[in-house]
Amino acid sequence: MTKTVVTNIRLPEELLKSLKHKAVEERKSLNQMIREAIEATLHSVPESKGSEKDAFEEVIGIGRSGIKNGSSEHDQYL
Repeated sequence: MTKTVVTNIRLPEELLKSLKHKAVEERKSLNQMIREAIEATLHSVPESKGSEKDAFEEVIGIGRSGIKNGSSEHDQYL
């Protein structure tokens, strides 16, 4: 059996009231409701970082001129 530890949490009154009503509806204890909510949060799969668009992606290539020899012949282009 898993060892349990006692801890205190602070909740706004309205949140606690809603939680108590939900616990009664589901016939669960407050402890069980809180444990399930924490477990669901910890076990949820976060969105892949790769799917987020990088804010700088739109900037990449903004100064591209198409000139291939710009670094060696820059005086000619100025």
